[in-house]
Amino acid sequence: MQRYQLLSQAEIEQIHANSLRIMENVGIVFSYEPARDLLAKHGAKVEGHTVYFPPKMVEEKLKMVPSSFTLYARDPEKDVEITCEKTAYVGPYGSPYVVDMDHGRRAGSLEDFKNIVKIVHQLQNIDIQSHISCEPCDVDVDIRHNVMVYNTLKHSDKPLMGSVLGYEAAKQSIEMAAIVFGGMDAIKEKPVITSIPCTLTPLSYDDKMAGAIFAYAEAGQPHLVNSLSIAGATTPATVAGLVSLQNAEVLAGIVLSQCINPGNPIVYSASGSNAEMATGSLSIGSPEDAVVSLVNGQLAKYYQIPCRISGALSDSKMMDSQAAYESSVTLMMAQMAGGNFILHSAGIIDTYNLTSFEKLIVDNEIIGYLKRINQGVVVNEDTLAYDVIKEVGPQGQFLTHEHTFNHFRTEFYRPTLSNRQNIQQWKEEGSKPIEEVANAKWKQLLADYEEPALPADVDADLKKYVDEH
Repeated sequence: MQRYQLLSQAEIEQIHANSLRIMENVGIVFSYEPARDLLAKHGAKVEGHTVYFPPKMVEEKLKMVPSSFTLYARDPEKDVEITCEKTAYVGPYGSPYVVDMDHGRRAGSLEDFKNIVKIVHQLQNIDIQSHISCEPCDVDVDIRHNVMVYNTLKHSDKPLMGSVLGYEAAKQSIEMAAIVFGGMDAIKEKPVITSIPCTLTPLSYDDKMAGAIFAYAEAGQPHLVNSLSIAGATTPATVAGLVSLQNAEVLAGIVLSQCINPGNPIVYSASGSNAEMATGSLSIGSPEDAVVSLVNGQLAKYYQIPCRISGALSDSKMMDSQAAYESSVTLMMAQMAGGNFILHSAGIIDTYNLTSFEKLIVDNEIIGYLKRINQGVVVNEDTLAYDVIKEVGPQGQFLTHEHTFNHFRTEFYRPTLSNRQNIQQWKEEGSKPIEEVANAKWKQLLADYEEPALPADVDADLKKYVDEH
């Protein structure tokens, strides 16, 4: 699929050069002492907590990052290849609240968390389970990360994400995944869990996120090195300034990862948008969010590193027309930017604060459309169909032709939600708006859910690990 090129190659190189200038002269703060020590050993200058990166060091480490890797699943048919060309879609991440049409807005619970995992497990267009499908606020924060990993492993056999709340929490997520996949040596050969350590914008990493980079890199597990930037608040108001600063932050984390474990798989992860200047809050449904996504996609392609871009985002407070049009634009731009790992691809509204059960279903449909578009068009003698056109001729019909029966199932996307009935059929079935259909759909998915088999001894070992930690 042809990608949308917002900037010229010369402009991308300007941004890259500006990021290197920031890294060398302004520096990046690392409060985590092991990170400063290791970076210094590899040629960085350290003054206090600030690390200054020589351009040559950055360029050398970037060359070590692989351009593709596979994230393995419990079900081998659900393994996901992450490349600079393919696109994988990931569920909602990090919302403290959930909403559905029956119970309204509420703090997320463990029951909500499990239900979202089960729904995402059955949504064919979503490839990877996130770590925080919603915050299970009724679980003690000290053990919450392990409870989430356990329930994700138990209720889904898709690839998964793990904790970034410091070195120990990250290590525990990795060790739990290793219990299921045959041990630490096995997952070093075949990575099974990823994460998204984030910068503290502007230009810093705290102990937890730098520690998480250490844990995942030491275990050979891929991770997204992420920055979330707000133009006019945590970065300059200009998109070029935002991206320059954000890129400097992400490159610093990538360099650290490669110092720990040369060749460790990485996903270049950057999401940014503007502040709503009337309130100072982040806007994620704005056109600026889409513009930043397009530039970040070009930067990642410049480095030949797989990239994460945020997906179906909206500032709306409910599953309404605003949620639909903002999410369609942001998800489409993620695809057009060449996003390879689309996090928040479904369910998110209210500026990352809220996961909507109905929107999970709606966004899954949008992803289905995009996956079909991304397949492109096959051009050969069979698909050109000259002989068929000649046979049918002027004023004929193709509906009952064998060629149509041979191709329509693979050529046409069949919607799982959208209504294509005629008006009479629609009225006979209750004239339901799509939100009501989505509400019934997620309930049916939960009713039909069948838990993927997890051996009893493995389940017992996981439960024991959670209890011990």
